[in-house]
Amino acid sequence: MSIPLKVVSCATTLSLAMVPGVAEAAAGPAGPPAGPGGREPESAAGAHEAPPAAPAGGQQQAATAPKTSAQGAAAGTAAAPGTSGAAGAAATKTAGTAQAGQTATGGEAAGTVRQAHKAQQTGAAGATRALHSRTARAQHNAMMLAAVQKAVRAKRAKLEAQWERRAERAVGFALRQKGRPYVWGGSGGRGFDCSGLVQQAWRRAGVSIPRVTTAQYRRIRTKVARTKLRPGDLVFFNRLAHVGMYVGRNRFVHSPRTGRTITTERLRGYYRQNYVGAVRPAWKKLPPVPTSL
Repeated sequence: MSIPLKVVSCATTLSLAMVPGVAEAAAGPAGPPAGPGGREPESAAGAHEAPPAAPAGGQQQAATAPKTSAQGAAAGTAAAPGTSGAAGAAATKTAGTAQAGQTATGGEAAGTVRQAHKAQQTGAAGATRALHSRTARAQHNAMMLAAVQKAVRAKRAKLEAQWERRAERAVGFALRQKGRPYVWGGSGGRGFDCSGLVQQAWRRAGVSIPRVTTAQYRRIRTKVARTKLRPGDLVFFNRLAHVGMYVGRNRFVHSPRTGRTITTERLRGYYRQNYVGAVRPAWKKLPPVPTSL
């Protein structure tokens, strides 16, 4: 074998050895014997070189098959995600709808809370205004009541002052008659009887009253308790048979009977035991002081 052929043979052997499966193919049945001169026939060489190509093609096919399978799996995977993507989209849509519902429900709840808070604030403000209104009204009513009470008290004081001035004139006239004699049926001149004295005293004060005792007690409407007597009141004794005028400090002035003169007496002893009652001439009823409007 020449050197070039040996080099070619070594290169071919090295190439076959580097290709997977060539060594196994080389270890298979030997080809036909070499031709003359140590060269292998071309057909044999071709037959000898053909098998390595098959494994390479097989390897490529095998490599292609996994790739195809991988591509198929990838395609399946891609298809699966498409299907699951639709389901996911539906799920996402459902979740979005639920979330939107939750958001709407939360918004409605927040709105309800705001409305309740606003209503509470409005109610509190209304209650405060009502309280202020009631307080202002109560203060106004208190001021009005105080004003009315003041006016009523002023009117009462005026009426009392008017009566007291008249009563003072009547009492003054009666006291000035002290020492004058009792005269039955007398109304001045020579003397007075009991009813004539008090009648003339109140006449000097500008007030007209009946002449006799029974009429004086019954027709003068304002009756007075003994503990409430004022100067000028008429006091009656002995079953309305006798009358005098109260002058204060538990004393009264009167014309007692025939043979005696006009004098003052204490309201005790016989007169206390035979006391009947008292009246107040020319008295105007005082208006009551109101306690509320």
